[in-house]
Amino acid sequence: MTTQNGPIEVRSGGALSERVKLVLAALIALAGMVGYYYFNRVSEGIRIAGLLGAFALALGLLAMSVSGRIFGRFIQDARVELRKVIWATRKEVTDTTLFVLVMVIVLALLLWVIDMGLDFGIKLLTGRAG
Repeated sequence: MTTQNGPIEVRSGGALSERVKLVLAALIALAGMVGYYYFNRVSEGIRIAGLLGAFALALGLLAMSVSGRIFGRFIQDARVELRKVIWATRKEVTDTTLFVLVMVIVLALLLWVIDMGLDFGIKLLTGRAG
């Protein structure tokens, strides 16, 4: 498999071992969550440590799978692309925001005038203008 940063080495461990790794990682994460709520009489700190430990173990197992390596490479590529973004300056953001606010006010006033004109016209047509 190839990404922007180069190929990802795929060892022939078999599709079964990949599935086993993914299912085992999911079961470990699920066991951590279930354990957090099941042992509700245990100290909160110990429960959080157990939950974080289970997640760390699941992430480690996931990182050893092909899917995990592909996802890790994707995150690296996304960070590289994020560094290439040219962010707007504070002045550009302020100017754009003020322009949008002024346009909203102008359009609101325009729609209000049109609404009043239509209301007056309908009252005139129905004979209720006065």
